[in-house]
Amino acid sequence: KACNASRACDSFAWHSEQIEDWATQCYGILGNEWSTAAEDGIVSGRGPHSEGGAYVFGAGGNQGSDGNDEAAEWFIEGIIDELDAPNEYFYDAETQLLYLMFNGTGTPASEIVVPSLANLFDISGTQSSPVRNVTIEGLTITENRPTFMEPRGTPSGGDWALERQGAIRVEGSESTAIKNCLFTRLDTNAISINGYNRHAVVDKNEFVWLGQNAITSWGRADKNDGRSGNVPLYSRITNNLAHEIGHIQKQSSFYFQAETALATIENNIVFNIPRAAINFNDGFGGGAEVAHNLLFNTCRESGDHGAFNSWDRLPYITTINDGSPSTVPKRNNVHNNFIVANYAADGGCLDNDDGSSYYDIHHNFCMYGGHKQNFDGHSKRSFGNIHVHPQVYGTKCIDEEAEGWGFGTSGPLGLPPKGYAEEYTDNICILPKAGDPYLVSQGGDLQDRTDFVNGMVSRNNTIYIPGGDAESVVTVGQRRVSFAEFQKLGFDTASKLIPGSPSTEQITSWAEELLGLQRGAATIFI
Repeated sequence: KACNASRACDSFAWHSEQIEDWATQCYGILGNEWSTAAEDGIVSGRGPHSEGGAYVFGAGGNQGSDGNDEAAEWFIEGIIDELDAPNEYFYDAETQLLYLMFNGTGTPASEIVVPSLANLFDISGTQSSPVRNVTIEGLTITENRPTFMEPRGTPSGGDWALERQGAIRVEGSESTAIKNCLFTRLDTNAISINGYNRHAVVDKNEFVWLGQNAITSWGRADKNDGRSGNVPLYSRITNNLAHEIGHIQKQSSFYFQAETALATIENNIVFNIPRAAINFNDGFGGGAEVAHNLLFNTCRESGDHGAFNSWDRLPYITTINDGSPSTVPKRNNVHNNFIVANYAADGGCLDNDDGSSYYDIHHNFCMYGGHKQNFDGHSKRSFGNIHVHPQVYGTKCIDEEAEGWGFGTSGPLGLPPKGYAEEYTDNICILPKAGDPYLVSQGGDLQDRTDFVNGMVSRNNTIYIPGGDAESVVTVGQRRVSFAEFQKLGFDTASKLIPGSPSTEQITSWAEELLGLQRGAATIFI
């Protein structure tokens, strides 16, 4: 049996893996296949059932690019047995009766509105004949239907799958502006930008209580060739407020982009979301500017992620970097952001994952974030940042992984080859306790300084650690030394280690100066 276009699923289930993992999949359950066995101490819908029940899935599992057939934590909806809390409802398709658990006193309203549209506005043109100069301003946009079970595609080499739908859907446009709107109580994406778009503006909007993403941007490259131009370029995502989103689909973000380049994401405030606030699914074209954003309380329902996340597994041919066809993108510029990588953002403030390359990351104030390189990522330059109690899959300022070593795709000793070095320079890194490492590099050899510094450049950093050098740790390959020993071997000689920790007042002062805040405007809790 299967549910499809001619045989509907009678109910839906949302599947998230455990908090340490990725939280992506949704499934349709076939009718008459659900049973809830009675258990001592468990009230239906009020606690975790651990016994009984057989579930037969007929659709779904395609909400992530790699799929999943395993289970951990579950959220079930569309089951009449679970109708036991205010504002819940159940629709019986056979009897055409709607059951509502009324949240109030007296008689419920005689009329109930059920959304039937996914796209409330559809701005649709083509690359050769674009729609121009449309502005949507000052509206409350609410109540569209969910689309998480509808056909999806894999936008590019990252982890996401996505449907091209949203309350406002845009494709084939120039100078579309969406400003001063409230997006609330939407079951799908708020804004979906697709294919050819130039100079789209999303400014001064609020996004709250969304089922999926606030903004998605997904081009239409020809496989890994982006020279046709059928992609979003020069979008400006500015001055928005986003919170309480991703209630249905947990693999969601405030802003997601794939096959998109030269975007500006600036002056946004994002918090209380299940996964990354900003997600780049690939390195297509580059040239993004991510600046002056405040991101916190991200990754509240998932892990193996950061407040900002990127992947770069598939090279694209574009002309964006210097006008000539190349797989080398223009550098992304990430600067002057205030990021708190709390909850399960264990990849840190900026989780440059799986080959992410060509980033300048500078003058950011990061609580629980350091520098990350893995799976042959390269050419990222971190400088001028303040990393307070750094966290990159464990406490450390610099995390250098060497997954490409065994496949022969990395440079010598598992680090990037000469000309593609990772750089960590002119940063302040404040380690929380004695024995926390400054640098952990799976690759490299302390007896081979030349190949190490060709792949990893570190200099002019200031490292604070309680206990001073006697409690400092640097690990390269399988060898563990103190910071002083590391410097005696000729590494990182221009950096300095300071025993103890700076005061909260000092850290706050640094943050205010770095972020351009007025004196006394920032409050930092350490």
